[in-house]
Amino acid sequence: MEHQDDELSDVVVIICDEPGMTAAAAAEKLKAAGLAVSDVDSNNGAVEGTIETSKVKSLEKLEFVKYVRTVFNYIADYPPGDPRNLDPEGDELGPEADDAGA
Repeated sequence: MEHQDDELSDVVVIICDEPGMTAAAAAEKLKAAGLAVSDVDSNNGAVEGTIETSKVKSLEKLEFVKYVRTVFNYIADYPPGDPRNLDPEGDELGPEADDAGA
């Protein structure tokens, strides 16, 4: 795997305790900022999700965000046919291009 389609981060965003700002409302704003929300914990004011690594710092700058904890970073190499796949010609190399089992 020479090509990397995307670098992603799983994050936990802690919301400031502000009047009128619920975790659900914050989750909607975070979605608009590029976070793929996977869980909303209203009791603890936390939102979990995945975002492009390059966008993590932009989440920290939102007025309702107390802090962002990056849990895990990884490289995504999307399969053939996925619109996010940036190297479709490289996908046609076949099994001989993969030396992992050689």
